[in-house]
Amino acid sequence: MVRITKEKKLGKGGQGTVWQAVRLDTNETVAIKFPLESLDMSEGSPDRKRFIREVRYQSSLRHPGIMPIVAMNLKSPKPFLVMPLASYSLEDLLNSGALTEETTFSIATEVLAALEYSHEQGVLHRDLKPANLLHLQGRWVISDFGLCRQIESNSTIITQVNTAVGSPVYMAPEQYDNAHETEPTADIYSIGQILYHCLVGEVPFPRARIAKLDAKYRYFISRCIAEEPDERFQSVSEVRREMELLTTPAVELAPPTVRATELKAKAMEGQEVAVRLLLRLIVDSSDDEVFYKEFVPSLPLEILQSMYTKNPIAFEKMIHTFDRYSEGGHPFDYTDEIADFFARVIQVAEYSSGLRHLSLSRIMTVGTWHNRFHVGEVFARMVKYCERDPADVKYIASILSNDPHSARFMGSYLRQYSLPLEIMRAL
Repeated sequence: MVRITKEKKLGKGGQGTVWQAVRLDTNETVAIKFPLESLDMSEGSPDRKRFIREVRYQSSLRHPGIMPIVAMNLKSPKPFLVMPLASYSLEDLLNSGALTEETTFSIATEVLAALEYSHEQGVLHRDLKPANLLHLQGRWVISDFGLCRQIESNSTIITQVNTAVGSPVYMAPEQYDNAHETEPTADIYSIGQILYHCLVGEVPFPRARIAKLDAKYRYFISRCIAEEPDERFQSVSEVRREMELLTTPAVELAPPTVRATELKAKAMEGQEVAVRLLLRLIVDSSDDEVFYKEFVPSLPLEILQSMYTKNPIAFEKMIHTFDRYSEGGHPFDYTDEIADFFARVIQVAEYSSGLRHLSLSRIMTVGTWHNRFHVGEVFARMVKYCERDPADVKYIASILSNDPHSARFMGSYLRQYSLPLEIMRAL
């Protein structure tokens, strides 16, 4: 049973109240959300169903850009959910006025990635607003799925015709008429309103005054917040592509390697948005084998670490694609680049045994096939690096046992180190 001590109220929304609290079992400061006192939490009531639905949907969405739920109690007469404590919200940030273009689109890039994932899972948010976009441990996350809807759901219990759902300033017009029939374009409308607020520094109420925007953004924002849903961008991926063209036009028109090299330089300067754009460019170019082989091994440890932290799902896609292109024969010096690259991946993938195992296997294979002493030394160092994890030790022993030729080749390098007995027996 989760035991919580409330400390202070952080905020109150349309569906719940959020408190700063201490979780007694871990002594961790967290945020805890209760339904509003005015809501009917009796068994089977629409309000209770809505709250339970929020918890279940939000907890099922596993993405770095969606606020995680770390504990819950849905059986209590007063159900609640527990989340990590965010540093601040976008609403807090906007209290000081307009944001820079760089900050605005850096935030939007993270939020759109999370929203695209949510839509792919069939969940519409329907209440996107600055207060629900939170800064958590160095990244922006979407929170408060209390008004979300499963796209394929036919339920009419929570949202009825002529019942508005959402926050009026950021809510799509069609949500006033029939919130249950809304499509992904409703969330896109909210994103457009939020971007307007960020760039202009004023709440778009009673409407956004497009003339206040820089001319280059007017069409983009107007398309997001068009009154009719079919006149808006029809998917989050469309919004993302259009936004990237607007914010990095020179980069986007260049060949992939040129664009990637420019973004890498900006990422090395500490520009976080460049890291996200670079990862997206690489993932979107997964069918370009020449680009992957030429560029990906050049990524330094610090950029790989930042990519993994910001978007582990896209990072994993990139690594699997490069691994596929690493199969077969290569020039000898290129095999060294492959090994060095996968060694960096092992150091970065602290929480992904799958990526570590893939990397170890590829280093072993490419070194054995090409008889490269440098790769042998890299493999031995990485085996030593991974010996602290019993699962890694077991995996290394198994790939060596199943490949006697590689075990013989790598044996002389591995024996330089004091390694677990399970690995030594496999040689």
